[in-house]
Amino acid sequence: MKKWSALLLTMAVLLVLSACSGGNGGSATQSPNGDSGSKGSGDAGKQVTLRVLHWINEPVNKYMEDVFIPQFEEKYTNVKIDYTTVPSDSTYDQLMQTRINANDADIVAYKSSFVGAPQEWSPGAADPLWKQWADAGLLADLTEEDFIANYNPVDVENAMTYDGKVYGVNMGKVSFTGLFYNKDIFAQYNLDVPTTWDEFMVVLNTLKDNGVTPIGFAGKEVWPINLAVQGLQATIHEDQLAYIKGLWTGETKFTDPAAIEVLEKAQIMMNYAQNGFMGTDYGTLPSLFAAGQVAMAADGTWNAATYQGLNPDLNFGYFPIPGSSNAAVNGKLAGKYDMTWMVVEKSSNKDWALTFLEEMSSRDNYTAFVNAAGFLPTQDVTVDSEFINEIMPYLGEFILAWDQLAINRENVGQYADGSSPHAEFLKPAGPLESPQELADLSQKDWDAAAQ
Repeated sequence: MKKWSALLLTMAVLLVLSACSGGNGGSATQSPNGDSGSKGSGDAGKQVTLRVLHWINEPVNKYMEDVFIPQFEEKYTNVKIDYTTVPSDSTYDQLMQTRINANDADIVAYKSSFVGAPQEWSPGAADPLWKQWADAGLLADLTEEDFIANYNPVDVENAMTYDGKVYGVNMGKVSFTGLFYNKDIFAQYNLDVPTTWDEFMVVLNTLKDNGVTPIGFAGKEVWPINLAVQGLQATIHEDQLAYIKGLWTGETKFTDPAAIEVLEKAQIMMNYAQNGFMGTDYGTLPSLFAAGQVAMAADGTWNAATYQGLNPDLNFGYFPIPGSSNAAVNGKLAGKYDMTWMVVEKSSNKDWALTFLEEMSSRDNYTAFVNAAGFLPTQDVTVDSEFINEIMPYLGEFILAWDQLAINRENVGQYADGSSPHAEFLKPAGPLESPQELADLSQKDWDAAAQ
């Protein structure tokens, strides 16, 4: 018996030593589940570099690089995150296209949500990139992932779902149809937040008469001007989607009274902007507002953290641009679902990519993320931001802005290209004198593209 006991003891010791060595020299490893072993790959000891693409967005990048990524790498010790950021213009679109097609990324952040797919009333319209990727089988189907249940079902349906499947994780919503305003400047001149266009004109003229530049625009990249134009569209058009559909069916025109009114009021707003606003780049606008050089700034809510960071003592708020004379329709902010994370289907690190999204989606991490990013949450969490909590009454049921609803014709000319009227062609920004002239040229471009 002693001989058998000694043999069994020796075997047990060998088994324990074998288990401890793990067959890989004893290095510490983690699996995509955070356990020892591996989720499906059978290579628990493998060192992994997870390739993540994102555009330059200071608050988001700072949170990812200073908080989430170090935290993730500390928990999963055999994983390193290669977090690549590039400018948010066409540079990023091209990078996404190239690296997804080449299977040279594991996780890609899309700049909006899954909107813009052609409808039955928009024959010949081009598929957006996300739809092309989903149709080609390049995006992982996340429908059955448990972390999807962390998000609000309505937001999952509106922002992340295509053809009955969930292909992304939307990290939050933003609004850009309003204006930041300096509360101290408003108080100095006894100004209230305007609720109608007439009240807005009183604000603009009071500021101008007292030597204060009323509005800051970042015209150099053009698109920031369109934020304000979309604010006008959201309140002047009774039904934006019906108007867009009507352009395709011929029931509405770029020259309709409501469309002309949008251009007229955009031109008026530009006349109250800082000198040389077409030379102001988007990165400079926050410094103008934070320094009190302009009383209002046409920008998206995502930049609130930037303003606060530039001047912690800045006393500011945000209100919808009151394009209408009817206060009842001016009280809502519109916007878009912002950043949507997608997993590349053929990624060699797909399990780790899913773990990355699972960690991002945990209640604590998601709450920290939206607080850092300044997003309106797509999970049922409470945010710390006084700024966001203050504008919540303007949000109510989330309304998509014009550029999220618009579907354009292919190869349309410059005056109707893109997803919003091109106020930059109007004086004082551009060469055209009148809104009617721009509207006529836009309709001409639109009709030509239908030929």
